[in-house]
Amino acid sequence: MATPTKASAAHERSDRAGKAKEVRISEAEFTAGAQKREQIPAPKGPEIAFAGRSNVGKSSLLNMMLARKGLARTSRTPGCTRQINFFDVAVAGGPKLVFVDLPGYGYAKVSKAESRDWKKLLESYLQERTTLEAVVVLVDARRGVEQEEQDLVEFLSLRQGLPVFVAVTKLDKLSKSEQKPRLAQIEKQAGVKVVGTSAESGAGREELWKRLLGVTTHRLDDRESAKLV
Repeated sequence: MATPTKASAAHERSDRAGKAKEVRISEAEFTAGAQKREQIPAPKGPEIAFAGRSNVGKSSLLNMMLARKGLARTSRTPGCTRQINFFDVAVAGGPKLVFVDLPGYGYAKVSKAESRDWKKLLESYLQERTTLEAVVVLVDARRGVEQEEQDLVEFLSLRQGLPVFVAVTKLDKLSKSEQKPRLAQIEKQAGVKVVGTSAESGAGREELWKRLLGVTTHRLDDRESAKLV
């Protein structure tokens, strides 16, 4: 029997370490959809909201983050998410969270009245939801930060202490040489740290999970400490 070399043993340890960092999801299911304020379910756990343009790849990103195919529905028709969707998520060995899929904006073919209703619904949720722990704003790597994204980031900044992350989607659509400078440009435009992602390759999944768990775990610990005081 061949004896493993030091190099191969080190490689195996590196592989095991890399696999240990992967966030595993033990539960992920759709629980509610709300088209009106009164349909929003009662708060029950830390919520992380995902917001972005109608064709930014939000459903694909959610499916990648949750390691589920088709849980968040994808469509070739922009603007198909016409309600706030709630998903119960349990991280293996970690916290139970709620992922919130917000209606897309920008390309949805709807009336002005319906667009205004969406805006009111989103703004009331983002301003008033007590269990909202973080918001992930999605930006297409090819388009960069446009006025809608800039307005959303500025609006979210009005809620003091609410962490905002930018996930740059469809990074695989750019060449390797384009990716790093593009991410730096988007980070400068957005004014917050960004994570480059690709639903095709899975790139950025663990980095984004690391940031989200860093926020939610910290706040959950604070709540538990407060109960003891």
